[in-house]
Order: sequence, then structure tokens, then C-alpha cells
Amino acid sequence: MAQHTPISVLSLSQNRAVVRAIHDHISPLGFKIGGILESNPFSTNELALALRVIEPRPQAIIVGRGYSDEETSSARQVLSQYMRDAGIENGTVIKITSQVFEEFGKEGVPKWVLGQLESFFKK
Repeated sequence: MAQHTPISVLSLSQNRAVVRAIHDHISPLGFKIGGILESNPFSTNELALALRVIEPRPQAIIVGRGYSDEETSSARQVLSQYMRDAGIENGTVIKITSQVFEEFGKEGVPKWVLGQLESFFKK
């Protein structure tokens, strides 16, 4: 039976407890948190470097609710450039908003993130 490499995800977050909960929820289903970047203030240079040093190469970024829409947009641009440079075809940025927290609760966020990842990667 062939082993499949999990899809690596970089988390841009200031809340490691939530990231660990997300990792625990998504890892049995083909995804893994490959790294956590606590960028405060947000830095596109730090994000670009983090994407390049994580192995396997990340195909998704989860942006925590502590980051603004503008920072999320910058993360999308950094991921897009990284994907072109690395020859990665599919990648996504998932933004955890305050609305997601309100609607699903802290305990429901990992399941919501998994749904977003599965929907994008068609798992």
C-alpha cells in the first residue's frame, strides 16, 4: 500500500492552542500543520521565508482571526508568488474570521477548517 504525503499547511496565527486543535483534527485526514508563523506585526518577508523552509512544501495557509483582511490579501499574494516559484499548481488561503468563531465556536473551528481544506483539495 502506497503512503501518501499529507498536504502541508502553514498557520499564520498568534494562538498555538487553536492551531494544535486544528492539527489534531486534520492530521488523520491527509493534512498537517507543517509550521506556525507568529508574525506580529505581519511581515510578508517572514511569510515568504516560512513557506520556503517548510518541507513538504505548504499548499495552504490558515490565517488566524488576529490578522486583518488586508494582511490576508497580502498572504494570498505571497502564496501566489511562492506557488509560481515552486511549481505548485494548487494552493489556498483560509481566513478564520470572528464570524467563523461566533458561528462555530472555538471547538468548531477545527472542523470548519477541515471542511474548507477538503472542499478546496476535493478530498
